[in-house]
Formats: sequence, structure tokens, C-alpha cells
Amino acid sequence: MKTKVVSLVSAAALTIGLAWPAGAELVTYYIDSSQSSLTISGHAFGLQSTAQVPGSLVDAFAGTITGDLSGGVLTFSGGSAITALLNPAGPFTTADNLFDGPGNYGVQADGFVTGYGVANMRGIYRDLKFDITTGTAQNGSAPNGQNIILTEGHLDYTIVLNGTLFEGKSSSLVGRGGANTSDSLVTLTPTTLILPVQITTGDYSNRRENYEGVIVAVIPEPGVLSLGLFGMAAILIARARRHG
Repeated sequence: MKTKVVSLVSAAALTIGLAWPAGAELVTYYIDSSQSSLTISGHAFGLQSTAQVPGSLVDAFAGTITGDLSGGVLTFSGGSAITALLNPAGPFTTADNLFDGPGNYGVQADGFVTGYGVANMRGIYRDLKFDITTGTAQNGSAPNGQNIILTEGHLDYTIVLNGTLFEGKSSSLVGRGGANTSDSLVTLTPTTLILPVQITTGDYSNRRENYEGVIVAVIPEPGVLSLGLFGMAAILIARARRHG
């Protein structure tokens, strides 16, 4: 009987050891969408982007952040999937209903554009997904050398000039993004990452996008798994005693 109980305890300990590989460095944090959001701003043809409807410039994000964690420094080299959710402020609209429907952000810009006349622009950002391709994060420091780049996403937009539809297109955003220039401080522990974000695409195709906010991501506490495994061992021991 004693030998059986000892064997069961040893098996449980071995299981726990296998669940937590020694010296593992690659980590994946899971984004908490209830605490993670980015606000979009920018301009098109020199006109400032504004909200189509209240809330359409702010969107929540989910997904994962992956990096190598060593000595309290998280190093990024790609593989993250910071994914925008459908914005509850939608659906959004465009001229002549070309691209109406749900999306991540709904923007508009109205005013006089030199050489063109009065412009009315409507845009819907869709299927946005960012990756962190370079840089590091360390607790109590601002983001260092990070580049946050779109690996998926597009902008559906229409331009009305002087009351007439001038253009309606879908434009890929893949590869757009830039350096994370936020000077806010990172929070980093083995189980929590709070990453401030401030990036701009720079000017291209007569427009610019800026994204600013915070991404909060977590790894389940090791203690939760350990308690479950010890609980399993206790059940096995109890059964062994009953049948001993």
C-alpha cells in the first residue's frame, strides 16, 4: 500500500515537472479585449479624420503577443497577432452604399481640398491585425525599438467631389505601421504584459493613420495548473487507499 501511494505521488510530481519545462523562454501572452483598445486618428488629403458615429474611432483588440522572455526582458521578432474586433458602433457607411457594413473603425473627412473642390470622404477599416516585428519590452521602461506592423487589413473608402462620386476603392494596409514611440512605461511580469502603443503610418497615398492606446495581455497563473495537478494526485491517492 505504501509503495503504491509513493508511486502515485512520484507520478504526479513528474507530471507537474513536465507541465513546466525548465528554462523555457518562448512565451505567449493572451490579450484581454476588455482592457485593450486603440484609438485611430489621422488625415486624408489634408483633412482631419473624424468619427462617423460616436465610438467609431476606438476599437478593442484580442489575440496573442509572442516573444522570448529572458532576464526580465521580452524580445520580439514576429509571431504576434494583435487582432481588432468588430466595432459595436457599426455598421458604417460610404457614399452610394458601396462598402456599408461592420468594421473596426468608421471614419470621415469633409472640407475643401485645393485643386479638387469640396470633398466628402467616408472610410471603413476592416480586418486589422498587427504584429510586433522588432524591439523589446521591460518592466518600468518605455517600449524600446519596437515596430508594430499590420500583417492583415484594408480600408474601404469613397470620395465624393463637388457632389459627385469620384472614387470608391479598397486599399490594402498590409505592411503599414511604424515605430512604437510611446513614452509611457511598460508593465511586465512573467504573467502580465501591459504595453502602451503609439504608432503612425506616416504619409502615403494622401493619408495617414495614427494608433494610440494600450494592450493588456496575460499568461494563466502557474499556480492554477499546479493546484489542479496536486488535486489529481490527491484523488489518486485516496482511491489507492480505498482499494488497498
